[in-house]
Amino acid sequence: MGKHEQQDESAQRPAAPSATVPLTPKGAARRRIAGLGVSGVVMTVASNHAMAGLVCKSPSGALSGNLNSQRPDVVCNGVSPGFWKNHPEEWPAEVRKNDRFSKFFPCHGVLSGVSCMDILSHQDADQNNVGMHIMATYLNVCSGRITFLTRQAVLDMWTKYNTYGTYTPTSGAIPWSGQDLVVYLTSTMS
Repeated sequence: MGKHEQQDESAQRPAAPSATVPLTPKGAARRRIAGLGVSGVVMTVASNHAMAGLVCKSPSGALSGNLNSQRPDVVCNGVSPGFWKNHPEEWPAEVRKNDRFSKFFPCHGVLSGVSCMDILSHQDADQNNVGMHIMATYLNVCSGRITFLTRQAVLDMWTKYNTYGTYTPTSGAIPWSGQDLVVYLTSTMS
């Protein structure tokens, strides 16, 4: 077959239709996180948990392929605030539904008197529902549903957000608003 015949044949073939797969809600949340402008390289060096919601694996582990990891597999089965609100029997023993939110997450004002159960429902004083999602994430960590975050990491997120009105995952990163923080926390949940 000559060169001219090959060109004619390829010109007559219809182009393959481009398949665009719609994003799942979790995929859309991850895309929003990726669009926050946080550098993956900086996060790899400075933070073990900042990108875990994207891949449920530490960034350095993702880059190395966990070739020499002594750590057990990461668990990424977080559930929503609604799950915890509707299933108090699933709560870890160290957190009781009538405990004050402020017992675990220092705060002042109205939220200091709200119970752990009540924070899982919308509170007017909880702008962007950050407290709601922090509590659910804390329950996920304490119950072993999420292992790439620690209790201290969740407390640090709350403390920075509650103190400054933003959360900065790593030094030099763009600060996350309450809405951005909720997007990240939601991405750790099924």
